[in-house]
Amino acid sequence: MKKLLLLGLCAGALLFGGCTKSTIVNPDEYTLAANPDFEEKKDVEIEWQQVSDDAKELFLNTEDYPYAKDLVILLEPTEKKLQLLWVVADDFPEEELDRYAEDLVKEFNDIVASQDFSIERAGTDSYGGLWKEYGLSVGIIPESTKEDPDTWFMDVTYEAGTDFKLPNTSEALAYMENQPDDGEDAEEDTGEEEE
Repeated sequence: MKKLLLLGLCAGALLFGGCTKSTIVNPDEYTLAANPDFEEKKDVEIEWQQVSDDAKELFLNTEDYPYAKDLVILLEPTEKKLQLLWVVADDFPEEELDRYAEDLVKEFNDIVASQDFSIERAGTDSYGGLWKEYGLSVGIIPESTKEDPDTWFMDVTYEAGTDFKLPNTSEALAYMENQPDDGEDAEEDTGEEEE
């Protein structure tokens, strides 16, 4: 019995270690392959189709943006101009406009910056570095009247390199709510004069 056990151990040793060639893995090889290169490269060619796919995946997510219906991205590469048109539901609340517009500009910048590390990412006080090189048009558009720019919730354009600030809708709405309605006052005045 002892001989059988000893033979079994010897066979196991031969099978698992004795007959195989041992290879020492160089950990540096794998470490280098796993580390991405974050060095700034010049003349990085942006994969715009990937940018478009990533942007649509983000901005058409109705859990985060329940009023989102469609996203249209128009690029004029020779003139370096981008037009971002976000189609939203007709019942889009005005108080959401600031968040949607700011998210669109900042997050789109960061999607492009994930391909070109030389582009500054957006921050609290910055829309990001993409807009230093690209002109920007932003439209937040009601679905049923998307062909009529007069009905759009937002339609702004900025030249490349412009130090711009998106319109603050909340301030505009608060200002409008505090203003007297001239139309009603005029009718009341007219009615009083007739009496």
